[in-house]
Amino acid sequence: MIFRLKHAISATLCGVAFSLAQAQTAVQVAPVYFQAGLQAAQSGDAMQALRHFQVLAAQGNDAAQYNLGLMYLNGFGVPVDGVQARYWLGQAAAQGYAKAKDMLEKVR
Repeated sequence: MIFRLKHAISATLCGVAFSLAQAQTAVQVAPVYFQAGLQAAQSGDAMQALRHFQVLAAQGNDAAQYNLGLMYLNGFGVPVDGVQARYWLGQAAAQGYAKAKDMLEKVR
């Protein structure tokens, strides 16, 4: 019983350490992914921009959520989808992203 408890605690601590390491890595690569997404969008590579912004948006990056919302709003690399646009703009606005709040008011 004690062996199982120690094993469970050890596994939990390893999981926490792994999660923290992933979080630190995500924070470190987020600016790189975001810049890559912006560069792709500026060069017209909508699919590459979409990939970068989707990953970051799913991780809670407010600027990526805003940009993903704009992509759905304007049909850049995706079909125009007002529901998805409002969802992603709303996610960014909920985090206090001012541009997203402004845009969300315009598209309601």
